[in-house]
Amino acid sequence: MFENYNFKNFIYEALAELKFKEPTEVQDEVIPKVLNDENVIVKSKTGTGKTHAFLIPILNNVTSDKEVQSVIIVPTRELAFQIYEETQKITKFSKEFIDVRTYVGGTDRENEIARLQNSQPQIVIGTIGKIKDLAIDTNLLKIHTAKTVVVDEADMVFESSELVELDSIFARFSDDFQALAFSATIPHELVIFLNKYISKFEIVDLTDKNITHENITHIFIPTKNKNKHDLLVELLNIVTPYLALIFANTKVMVDEVAKNLGANGFKVGVLTGDLQPRQRKQILRRIRNGEFQYVVASDIASRGIDIIGVSHVINFELPNDLEFFIHRSGRTGRLDLTGTSISFYDFDDDLYLNKLEAKGLSCTYMEIKNGELVDMKERNRIRTKAKDRLKVEELVHKSIPLPKKVKPGYRKKRKEHIKKTLRKMKRSKIEEIYRRKARKK
Repeated sequence: MFENYNFKNFIYEALAELKFKEPTEVQDEVIPKVLNDENVIVKSKTGTGKTHAFLIPILNNVTSDKEVQSVIIVPTRELAFQIYEETQKITKFSKEFIDVRTYVGGTDRENEIARLQNSQPQIVIGTIGKIKDLAIDTNLLKIHTAKTVVVDEADMVFESSELVELDSIFARFSDDFQALAFSATIPHELVIFLNKYISKFEIVDLTDKNITHENITHIFIPTKNKNKHDLLVELLNIVTPYLALIFANTKVMVDEVAKNLGANGFKVGVLTGDLQPRQRKQILRRIRNGEFQYVVASDIASRGIDIIGVSHVINFELPNDLEFFIHRSGRTGRLDLTGTSISFYDFDDDLYLNKLEAKGLSCTYMEIKNGELVDMKERNRIRTKAKDRLKVEELVHKSIPLPKKVKPGYRKKRKEHIKKTLRKMKRSKIEEIYRRKARKK
């Protein structure tokens, strides 16, 4: 129970208002370690309460010193604002003012500089580029006094081109700072990077073998060469989501989906990566205020943005990367709530589905008939076909070996050759099916 941690009074007042009765698993594992000044890498699914796992002990440990005490590094401005909002829900109960500031791109830089020249924040929440600008380039943000450093959504950070900037930031911290990293996966680069600055840290893996929450139902609907836009309208007339996040892979497709839904009478919000900071902040506020029941989004919304109350995630298109499927579906079923993930798939996606099942995902196959979602009778046959196709692809890969030393461009040519071979095999199989049907006639 939270009572066992002996927090300051204002923390307990905040927990009462937030209606946090007992810690989640990640909070129960991490909070004692943070309070004990240990270095931790936490592998945890989205929606498990990890933000408060580091916020609560950090705010509990804040002293009256008017200097930077904790730095929270995030990959996106949306995540920075989200963490700031959660911080404010706690600090408002403190009798002493706790100076928490966010530093992200697209804000009033002159005002930030003037304020830093006057005083330093106690808690810093910011993106890599902005922290580097203020702490390294202009030397106005004095992060060298920080005792705790958090890297949230670390796998996003370590797959980006900002590692050099992050390295320069970490070089400014003192030799004995506490490091905390939170990630859905643990990239090898993350461990190597932290080893450079920290001699000892513990890895806490709370993901088990399941790739998504047990309280998320995963439904897969075949398109069967139907118009996917019409299929989506049919689906939304069947399900009644509290809030649905509808994902497409490109901005062009996001716009097409949103336009079609609007033409069919649905009030739709749009969230993509090319929105200006002010526009993005405005659309997120409108979503949280309940103005939209349907939001069409690119993968900018699948990471680092916590939209409360998402009851359904709909994959209009399956993401190319399985990890993005996990992150998308993780937008629903957060904490103790149930959620539904619905994905459209085509015949070419059988292998994709097979890989998801191999990772432990429990898949329910359904189709739309007479205005209802019904179980598919072909479910087992589809699985068998996917396994057979996996074997065929493995044989094709083996038939076109990859030498230890390759010339520039060979990998790309090999990949194209494999795709071409598989397409040719598929066409041959389809032609054979039609020949058999012709013979029967």
